[in-house]
Amino acid sequence: MNPKSSPQTLGKHIASFRGRPIGAPTWVFIFMPGVMIISGLCLYGIYLAVSTYRRHGPALAIVRSQAWILLATILFILYAAHLIYRLLVSLQRIQVFEAGLKVRWFFLQSRSYLWADISGISSSAVRLTFFGKPINTTPGGKIIFIEGRSVDLKRGYQGIPRLIKILKSKVYPLIWPQIQSAIRSGKTYRFGRISINREAMYISNRIIPWDTVLRLYTDAGFLVVELLDDSSRKVPTINIPNLELLLKAVDWGVQ
Repeated sequence: MNPKSSPQTLGKHIASFRGRPIGAPTWVFIFMPGVMIISGLCLYGIYLAVSTYRRHGPALAIVRSQAWILLATILFILYAAHLIYRLLVSLQRIQVFEAGLKVRWFFLQSRSYLWADISGISSSAVRLTFFGKPINTTPGGKIIFIEGRSVDLKRGYQGIPRLIKILKSKVYPLIWPQIQSAIRSGKTYRFGRISINREAMYISNRIIPWDTVLRLYTDAGFLVVELLDDSSRKVPTINIPNLELLLKAVDWGVQ
């Protein structure tokens, strides 16, 4: 992180994006039934212990009730762990300022970053279908920092499309000159799983010369590389930071 990236240097506050809260459906359909099931198991275990103790003594009472009490304990631990996880997710926050952003991480650690500290932004949209018909689309994305850390936005934050739009408007103008300079000097520039230079595109370890590429386009959360031999390669857009700049660079100067 840039040593100047302190809250005092970030300037005017623009927007805040909080972690996704625990909604009413979660309380009604997950936690309340869980409380009822755990309570029922405990009460049944206690009933078995009391009734068996009166007839056969403490040894058999423990044997008959311990499985129910143990099951209730395991379920309680699982539900408690899930509740703690959801609470931590809801307490996450990304604050956007004129000169950068402040991130409160999953474990409530906060750090500030200048726009120049961000190396990439990726986005995705997971479409939920029912018998082939789309019924819901869940936006996602990732903020990648030069220091190596990243923030996975999928399901964790509210207002993801607006957040990504703001970030790209701030960061892309800083990254584009770097891409231009790299391509002009004959270097290879990396976009996550894809790298490009004037001669070829590299997808993982596969080399694809530009004269074999028919076109590039996005479809249902994938970048599709269509080749002249009628074959194609697909890469999830979530694994391609700065996708729009990749497509712009292809149009601008690599072919």
